[in-house]
Amino acid sequence: MTIFSKRNNIGFTIVELLVIIVVIGILAAITIVSYSGISNKAIAASLQSDLDNNAKLLKLYNVEYGYYPNTLGANNCPATPTVDTRYCLRFSGDTTFTYSGTNKSFRVTATKSGQTYRISDGSTSISGAGDVLTSLTTPTIATGLSPYDITISADGTSAYAVNTASSTISMYSRNVSTGDLTALATPTIATGAGPLSLVVSADGTSAYTANSSANTISMYSRNVSTGVLTALATPTIATGTQPTSIAISPDGTSVYVGNHTTANISMYSRNVSTGALAALSTPTIAAGANPNIILSPDGTSVYLASANTGKIFMYSRNTSTGSLTALATPSVSTGSAPYGMAISADGMSLYAANNDTSKIHMYSRDTSTGLLTPLATPTINTGLNPRGIVISDDGMSVYAANYSSNNISMYSRDVSTGLLTNIGTSTATGTNPESMIISSDGTSVYTVNYVSSTISMYRR
Repeated sequence: MTIFSKRNNIGFTIVELLVIIVVIGILAAITIVSYSGISNKAIAASLQSDLDNNAKLLKLYNVEYGYYPNTLGANNCPATPTVDTRYCLRFSGDTTFTYSGTNKSFRVTATKSGQTYRISDGSTSISGAGDVLTSLTTPTIATGLSPYDITISADGTSAYAVNTASSTISMYSRNVSTGDLTALATPTIATGAGPLSLVVSADGTSAYTANSSANTISMYSRNVSTGVLTALATPTIATGTQPTSIAISPDGTSVYVGNHTTANISMYSRNVSTGALAALSTPTIAAGANPNIILSPDGTSVYLASANTGKIFMYSRNTSTGSLTALATPSVSTGSAPYGMAISADGMSLYAANNDTSKIHMYSRDTSTGLLTPLATPTINTGLNPRGIVISDDGMSVYAANYSSNNISMYSRDVSTGLLTNIGTSTATGTNPESMIISSDGTSVYTVNYVSSTISMYRR
């Protein structure tokens, strides 16, 4: 007779416990991923719903008045041209948003929990991607010979192109609704020989050019009503040898010029009443040759991209005196022949367009120290030989003008990481676009085309 004994299993073996733990972990991961996906979809739906509702309000405002609000005031209500508290923009929760508008267009960009979406007057769908450019009905306008740089006044009413071969500035009025440029009745004004760069002060009262063949800065007063430039009584001031780039501080108290042959930066204080410049007591600081210079939006940092050395030189700026000091780490490497730079309005990202490698180098910026650090993915391809580069104030779009392929590379920007994603190329520019600018309202982009002596005009 066989006797069977029964074993009482009152617990789990170690193997069984491990299996249970693994299964619980898998289920937890699935739950977390599912919740995250549901949460992200809910945030996206909330943003899209808010934007759609606010777009309807703006369009009702347009139906009533015949134009869109140019600005918003208290409680995000239309402030100009007509105040109306019935059409205030509203968003749910902790959503942040930006608004830009002209009489004929608007754009609203909203961000929540790292997701960004936007809508405009012409949107057929709401999207978080960057904006594609379309040529204006009249796509180009003539300049002087060999235009090299372009700028727009902060109020958006004037545009200026500096012409290297003819040593002039072409002056235009700008229609803030359509973006179209029209030459002024007096279409040009003389500069020093071989101007390569120009700026207009943020207050709109002054303009300056860096004259590479004359080793001078030409100084102008600007009529804020007409946009006409007039040479100051003392029309020029000396720089280093072969100045190629000029920049002005956001507060308007300082002007900086990068000099090619002397490989330094000339530093000036600016009289905000008269527009006259005066060299600082320490008038220069060392830099790289063949420079392009730019300031951070907060005015605390200056960067100089040296095309000859393939480096970006980094400086802190004393906002009281205007003097520059090289950072402890004085430079960061970039691609070959950086010709243009752009900094995001939040000061978190810097981009350099490198002519010889046909790439944009991407950097994060420490807003406390000004130090640049290459992103984990440090570059993105452009068209052939990019020169100019700009970023929209909403931080969503970046554009690079490609000198040899005669087009504009267009990118959307991740506002959290700074990474760019290519969204295509524009229609053809004129021949050899050298530099570009985006209007402060974000609605227009322009390139100056060196060989065809034209400005290409785009709506964003």
